[in-house]
Amino acid sequence: MCCKWKQLLVWAGLSSGLGVAVAAPQADTAAAVNTRGPVLEMTEENDWFAGTDRHYTQGARVVYLGAEHSEDRWIKDVWALGIRVDVWRWGFEIGQSIFTPENLDASYPVPNDRPYAGWLYGGPVLQRRGVTPAAGIPVLESLQLQAGVVGPAALAEEEQNAAHYIGGFNQAEGWHNQLHAEPGFALRYLRTWRLAPAGPRNWSAELLPQAGGSLGNVDTSARIGAALRMGWRLPDDFGIQAIDALGLTDGGRSAAGPDRRFGWYLFFRAEGRAVGYNEFLDGNLFRGSERDAYAPGAVFPDPPYVDKRPFVCDLQGGVVLVGARLELAFTMDYRTKEFYGQEVEDAFGSVALRAKF
Repeated sequence: MCCKWKQLLVWAGLSSGLGVAVAAPQADTAAAVNTRGPVLEMTEENDWFAGTDRHYTQGARVVYLGAEHSEDRWIKDVWALGIRVDVWRWGFEIGQSIFTPENLDASYPVPNDRPYAGWLYGGPVLQRRGVTPAAGIPVLESLQLQAGVVGPAALAEEEQNAAHYIGGFNQAEGWHNQLHAEPGFALRYLRTWRLAPAGPRNWSAELLPQAGGSLGNVDTSARIGAALRMGWRLPDDFGIQAIDALGLTDGGRSAAGPDRRFGWYLFFRAEGRAVGYNEFLDGNLFRGSERDAYAPGAVFPDPPYVDKRPFVCDLQGGVVLVGARLELAFTMDYRTKEFYGQEVEDAFGSVALRAKF
C-alpha cells in the first residue's frame, strides 16, 4: 500500500507541474470501457410459424460483427450528436427476402394483392456504442448500407419452390409475374437507448426506446418504437432485432472476462413506421413510365404494384436464451395491413442463433 500511495503522489506532482491534471480521470474513463468480441448471427423468418403462406413469406440473414474498438477518434466523433461514443465496430450482412400474393395457385397476376418479389442483398455495417453526455444512458447506433438486386436475379423463385418441394407443399404458379430486375439499395440508421435500474442484473427489466429511418428505392421510411424486456440475468446488450429492423443485434463476449452464467428473458416490442416508398408494394422504381402507360381500368399493371398504406405497425414478442457463447431467440411478429385491398393482417415467426467469440 505504501508504494502505491507514493506512486499516486508522484503522478499527481508530475501532472500538476505539466498542467495536465485532467489526464488521470480521462485515462480511467477510457480504461473502464468494456469492449466486446465478434458476433455471428443467423436468422430465419417464415410465415410458416403463423400457419400462413403469403405476403412477406420468408427471410434469411447472416450478420458478422467484428470486435469492438475504443481508439480512432474520428470514427467515434463524427456526427456523434447527443452521444459520447466509447466503442465502435465494423460488420457485414447478407440476406434474402421473399414476397408473394396470397393466392399462390393463380398463374396470372392477382389484382389488389401484392406482387411476387425477391430481394437479395449485402452490405457493410457500422455500430457505435456509448452513453448520453448528461444522464449517462447507454446508447447504441447502427448504420447499414444494403445493396443488391430485385427480380429474378434475387433467386426467390428457386428458393421458395425448392422449400415447397422439400416440405411437400404446392408450387407457386405465378413467379413469372414478379417485379422486374433492377438494383436496390437502402441506407438505414437506428438509435436505441437502454433504460435500466441500477444494481445487480439478476431479476430485472429494461425499456429500450428506438428511432431511425431508411432511405432508398427498397425502403424509404421513418420509424419509432420501444421494447420492454424482463428476465433472469439480462445480457449487456440492446436486445434482439428482426430482419426488417433498421438496426442489428449487438453484444459479444466481454474483454473483461466472459459471463458463464445462464440467463433468459422475455421481450415485447411495438414499432410504428411512416412509409414513403416500398419497392415490394409500390413496384419497380425505374419503370414508372410503364405504370403510367396503362389505361384507366386496366386489370393489372406491368410491372405490378399495389396502393400501400402510409402507416404500418409491428407488434413483436419472444423469448431469448442466453449462454456464455451462444444465444437462441424465438420471436413472433404481428403486422398491420400494408396495402389497400389487403383483407387480413400478417404474422410470421423467426428463429435466431447468435455465436459470441
